[in-house]
Amino acid sequence: MQKFLKTIIGILLLPLVVSVSLAFYRQFGNIEVTFTKDQRYFLWGIIAYCFIQLFLFKPVYVYVLGHEAVHALATWICFGKVKSFKISSKGGSVSSSKTNLFISLSPYFIPFYGISLILGYYLINSFFSKEILTRQYFMFLLGMTLAFHIAMTIDTLKTKQPDLVKVGYLTSSIIIYIINLLIIAGTLELLVKDFSFRSFLNNAYLLTINTYKSIFHQLFL
Repeated sequence: MQKFLKTIIGILLLPLVVSVSLAFYRQFGNIEVTFTKDQRYFLWGIIAYCFIQLFLFKPVYVYVLGHEAVHALATWICFGKVKSFKISSKGGSVSSSKTNLFISLSPYFIPFYGISLILGYYLINSFFSKEILTRQYFMFLLGMTLAFHIAMTIDTLKTKQPDLVKVGYLTSSIIIYIINLLIIAGTLELLVKDFSFRSFLNNAYLLTINTYKSIFHQLFL
């Protein structure tokens, strides 16, 4: 019965996926073709990581470390206790005193290394009058870490994950997809002057409401 309900919830969320994706596509279409220096470094960072994963190696151990670290941090945020923390190149696990939707899914939509890089960048540079890590190198590394997070998350979702089974694979995948898309949109807001995160959210909201209204009218009226 629980499995059936999880599937129904996932199906009900599908129009939300379509609406958010369409809103992102429309907003993304407003971006000009010319790139600024920051945007070029960010793009090169993405390309550099894709080259590493496709032609050199997959940094599985690094991903597992960040994945389980987010599990642990999410547990502490929810006032739980971490009983054990294990990582290896084949996988990892965190045993905690409590679990919920946020604890289970957070590693799939929180870019641990990207956030760590941002915090470290502003923290280090705030203590020095001269910029230690230049903005261009920061943008390059940010592109790499975000590409790493998205690529490895997609790769991980190809295998059966206990975290997702608890919530329901379809529902979990939808939540992960939408939140990652929001993170990408937020990043574009910082990088690209023509991309408006607020407009993206407004369009997504209106499209979602209209989509559900249309489905309701088609089915019941």
